[in-house]
Amino acid sequence: MARRVRIRRVIDGDSLEVKYAGLFSFLRRPFPVRLYGIDAPELAQPYGQESRKQLETLVRRGGIRMEAMTTDRYGRTVGLLYRRRRGQSINVDMVRSGMAWWYRRYGGRDLGFPEAEAEAKRRRRGIWRHGDRIRRPWDYRADLRRARQRRRRLRRVLTWMMIGAFVIVLAGLALVIVTLL
Repeated sequence: MARRVRIRRVIDGDSLEVKYAGLFSFLRRPFPVRLYGIDAPELAQPYGQESRKQLETLVRRGGIRMEAMTTDRYGRTVGLLYRRRRGQSINVDMVRSGMAWWYRRYGGRDLGFPEAEAEAKRRRRGIWRHGDRIRRPWDYRADLRRARQRRRRLRRVLTWMMIGAFVIVLAGLALVIVTLL
């Protein structure tokens, strides 16, 4: 069942903070929402800022309904956003405008994502303007995780090297003291 929501802020091209609308809405707390079936470029990636602006444009007019699908591992609600009057999916519109990829891993084939992505590719919109040269967000995040792990490993090795050097210096000092006595 889709419920009316008020958009508090757009975080990036596929995440927002919303609040349920209606009677006593002032008592309700805002909560994070991840758009179902899409993955937009991260803000630091090419088209990241443009994707965010596109989502802001699509939700600016108000009259938004949300159908909650599930909750992700970060505790965010994963949902489909619709415009109230025409029933158009904002999630599909993001893919159609070329500002997000269809996230096949999580489904959505029956919601019109394949057709929207094919249209964006054919018309070379947004991320498809450069073909497949832009890294997909899930690959970009995996690269960031690998780089973070490499830095942690390097930091660990350097720490142990420093400890080893300190122990060698201490042992040398102890040897000098013992030989002097």
